[in-house]
Amino acid sequence: MPYGTLTTLDTLASTFQTVAEFGEDRLWEQSIQPMLDAHNGIMNDMFDDFCERTTDKQRRYGTTDQMTMTDTDEFGRPDAQKVAPGAIAGFPLRSYQGTIQWTRKYFQNASVAEFAGQVVAIRDADIQRVINEIKRALFNPLNYTFNDYLVDRMSQIPLGVKALLNADSAGIPPGPNGETFDGTTHTHYLGTAALVDANLIAAFETVAEHYAAGEVAIYINRAQETAVRGLASFTKLEQMSLIPSDNTVRVLAPRLQPIALYNRQIGYFNGAEVWVKPWVPANYIVIMIRNQPKPLVIRTRSASSYNLVLVADDEKYPLRAKTFEREFGVGVWNRMAAAVLFVTSGTYSAPTIPN
Repeated sequence: MPYGTLTTLDTLASTFQTVAEFGEDRLWEQSIQPMLDAHNGIMNDMFDDFCERTTDKQRRYGTTDQMTMTDTDEFGRPDAQKVAPGAIAGFPLRSYQGTIQWTRKYFQNASVAEFAGQVVAIRDADIQRVINEIKRALFNPLNYTFNDYLVDRMSQIPLGVKALLNADSAGIPPGPNGETFDGTTHTHYLGTAALVDANLIAAFETVAEHYAAGEVAIYINRAQETAVRGLASFTKLEQMSLIPSDNTVRVLAPRLQPIALYNRQIGYFNGAEVWVKPWVPANYIVIMIRNQPKPLVIRTRSASSYNLVLVADDEKYPLRAKTFEREFGVGVWNRMAAAVLFVTSGTYSAPTIPN
């Protein structure tokens, strides 16, 4: 997570000059702009496992049926068959902005460290917004329509934004061995009243059964770590400071990270890596397959417009303001590449995610 990364703003925090004394242009060019560049680089890498970037408004996903080969005699001729090309998955595009405003007198009195704190707050708000939108796309079990109001004329053609597979009757591609899935009942939003070995294995298989190859990973909240460690199919990573005995099955490499308690791999379950992640809500478990098309896409207006950028620099004495924007939207693309297990009830219920 970027919160532990040292930046030029950490140097500014020890500077007690006023902004006017330090120099506004110097403050921006030498410190704040490099920090924003580093922040954008970190954000671009944060969710590589889950998201791909695209400028597409929508794509066609899945199929509705399979053809079959018919047994015939020498005079026979089978009926013609066809399959539909699949359902449309749409991706939203939204504009998220934040503004810092001050007076000229503020710069004559405020320290550089004080102003740096305002910029850090914008950066942290941007981080939280991206995380929340990815969580909203992943954990929301309902499809919805979106008016593409930021793109000319598209507001009259609503985009159908999908969730993960949710028994909405959409066609599901066949499995690697010809398995078929009933689109009216098959869902990747699961619930269990108790976290037991069989239920987590079933959630694992909900994703794995769709693929012939790939690496399954399991993401949990730290609140579920103790329960997951107690499951029969779990094998733990060994701590760096311990030398394991020879008669116990443990994972020797990689070693358990002792510092990042909320962001580390803790072991394997049924062959899948188990990670504690800070963005997973308590009582939810995410199962995802890697090395396959990613479950989510982040849509941007252009290939280079994903970053947090300065879009307005206004000065109307005695007021001055800078406005920052990140224009993006998150939608589900590969609907079968992930599943969510709710560990409280036998029926799935979505978490509350702040706007």
